[in-house]
Amino acid sequence: MSNSEDILREERDFQPAHFTLKIESYSSLLDDEEERYETGIFDVGGYKWKLILYPHGNKTCKDHISLYLVIDESNCFPNDKWTVCVNFKLFVLNQKTMKYLTIQDAKRTVRYFDKLRTEQGWSQFLSLDEFNDPCNGYLVNDCCVFGAEILVFQPPSGIEETITMVKQLENRTYTWSIKNFSTLENDLRSDEFTVGGRKWKLVLCPKGYEARKDKYLYLFLYLADWEIVEPKRKSYAKYKLRVLNHSHVKTLEKSDSHWFDSKAGWGFQMPLKVINELSNGYLEDDTLIVEVEFDAISSIKVRP
Repeated sequence: MSNSEDILREERDFQPAHFTLKIESYSSLLDDEEERYETGIFDVGGYKWKLILYPHGNKTCKDHISLYLVIDESNCFPNDKWTVCVNFKLFVLNQKTMKYLTIQDAKRTVRYFDKLRTEQGWSQFLSLDEFNDPCNGYLVNDCCVFGAEILVFQPPSGIEETITMVKQLENRTYTWSIKNFSTLENDLRSDEFTVGGRKWKLVLCPKGYEARKDKYLYLFLYLADWEIVEPKRKSYAKYKLRVLNHSHVKTLEKSDSHWFDSKAGWGFQMPLKVINELSNGYLEDDTLIVEVEFDAISSIKVRP
């Protein structure tokens, strides 16, 4: 139940979308011993509703018309712990201007119906003085029109997605030894390896591409399990790619981070001149050693 200062009153031209109650011989309701009128049931948003009108006001407010929206007992709920969230408006028609006076909460956008709150609305819907005044057009020739419009907020799907950047990774480093490096012409792919719950692979282009053919070596990191993991999700990785010196004194290294999907591999280029210079120690027995080390990988958990 709302206080009068919590009610927003506005006029609009078009009628209520869901239910209209037209009362002819309104004065006959005033003689009703029940002191209230209960409409038939109407369906909105998958639920059954009705209106209850108190022409004299309810027991706590006798100088106003009281009007309530009620969720009907015929609704089937699996247990007693049910809640239906709605935003609703109630209406009365000004028959002179043919505009509907709209009554709704001024501060709340959602009301909750449950086993203990099956009836909600306004005890001070409209003052009797205002309603009965012929100048206002609400009661004309003993006829009046009320209405209701209900927006039902469906229960949440219950699916929660949580993304975490995992930094404490097991087996965070994958090392790949490539033999007979000088004889390689085509791209070479490593075995797949698992880090952070995703499968990855390295791709080596030993002689470069097009204008940089025979000038640069390219090393790329790819996400390898895109086609087999459902649902398909990108994976973020922060990592380092390296060409190792056989004496482990120095390395060629690049740090990077990307969101990986099925399309793109990410990596860097290294001058073949530097790689091939034996004094640099990157080639020994014609074997090149490359490595990827992961600093962080995204982990996504979905909870139904």
